[in-house]
Amino acid sequence: MNNGIYINTFFPLVEAVAGTNIVKTVEHLQKSQWWTKEQLLELQNKKLRALVHHAYDNVPYYRRLFRDYRIRPEDIREKKDLQKLPVLTKDDIRKNLADMVAKNLPPSRIMTTYSSGSTGEPLKYFIDKSSYSAGWAQTFRCWSWAGFNIGDPYVKIGVEERSGLRKNLQDYLMNTQYLSFSGIRRTNIRNVITKISSFHPKIIRSHTDFIYPIAKMMEEEDLYYSGATVTTTASVLFPHYRSLVEKQFNCRIMDAYGGEGTPVSFQCEKCENYHISDEDVVVEFMKDGEYVSERELGKIIITNLNNYAMPLIHYDINDLGQYLDETCACGRNLSLMKSIEGRENDIIKTPSGDLIPVHFFNHLFRDMSGINRFQVVQEHIDSLVVKIVKNERFSAADSEYIIDKIKAKTFGQIGIDIRFVDDIPVSGRAGKRRYVISCVPFATKQNNGFS
Repeated sequence: MNNGIYINTFFPLVEAVAGTNIVKTVEHLQKSQWWTKEQLLELQNKKLRALVHHAYDNVPYYRRLFRDYRIRPEDIREKKDLQKLPVLTKDDIRKNLADMVAKNLPPSRIMTTYSSGSTGEPLKYFIDKSSYSAGWAQTFRCWSWAGFNIGDPYVKIGVEERSGLRKNLQDYLMNTQYLSFSGIRRTNIRNVITKISSFHPKIIRSHTDFIYPIAKMMEEEDLYYSGATVTTTASVLFPHYRSLVEKQFNCRIMDAYGGEGTPVSFQCEKCENYHISDEDVVVEFMKDGEYVSERELGKIIITNLNNYAMPLIHYDINDLGQYLDETCACGRNLSLMKSIEGRENDIIKTPSGDLIPVHFFNHLFRDMSGINRFQVVQEHIDSLVVKIVKNERFSAADSEYIIDKIKAKTFGQIGIDIRFVDDIPVSGRAGKRRYVISCVPFATKQNNGFS
């Protein structure tokens, strides 16, 4: 099916059933990216004022917050006014989740989801379908900078196997080939790349922590691939990650950054800075309660302008970054970020050379009600210490379950020591908890453990 038929006939039917408006939003974004900075700011402020009024009128948490701080919706008219509000944290969301959901939206418009778990601790939140559409539209606009059109094939590399009918149907309708990182090993990496090649994707979309180990396997097998642009997300794209992936895939990586259903920024085809999605998000860079200067490191604070189901206003996304007061060589007037300085998501290594990202442990622990917090520590190649802050719902069966799952994942090559602790402290400049800590470095190419 050609792209014209797909966009004009097939995809509108999909959107009518799903209740989304992705194509229409993409068309708007393709125009607004060339607007002047003044036009973009006018749109942003207009959407911010509408969101604040909606939150005050329909969200109990914000009604209470505004009352406690003696603020009226009319007091928030532009970005700098957001400093009148306290910073919203993940703990605030967890403690007030029910009161953060808008009361005027029908349940059919609200989607339940979780953060990607790149820090190892997923956050439950809600988005409405307009916000969902905006997220996909921002992604498709970024991909269009690499020559992608809606309907073109793309590959998505995810954490685990597709098991539900809904997700498999979505892959089919979106012309997506889904690959599970858990099934990719050095012994089958050639078959994996052959499968990708036969699909002829325009884009290969992957978590950073997945595509880098894949590139290392390809390097060891002297294997290269050309024909698609790699787009990365979910964790920091370190220079050595970028260098290896771009070499093995013979392309320029276009990294993306976001969180909690919010498309924050994307790299374009011209440089390694990040275009902020000004039409859909307000981004603040703060330190000690004040805005930082250009190129100064600050906490990234976001406001999603589209999510009316659960507004995230002046929200600390728990990363550090820098902003740039300049215009990109591509000519787009979207605001720029220089970098995202989150911490590296450590990867567990096994004696046989397999690499296990933090997302495995995220999925393992996410639905275990007896666990408040966890941390996995690897000091030696053949052993793991699993630290757990438990509650009254934790049982001996939970310990057995954890050990069995990790042993199955590591093919019994790693010993597991479960230790119960009272707390897991935060670390680093961003005040994050590290949920996977590996002291075992990646081996050199001459002895990297993949053999």
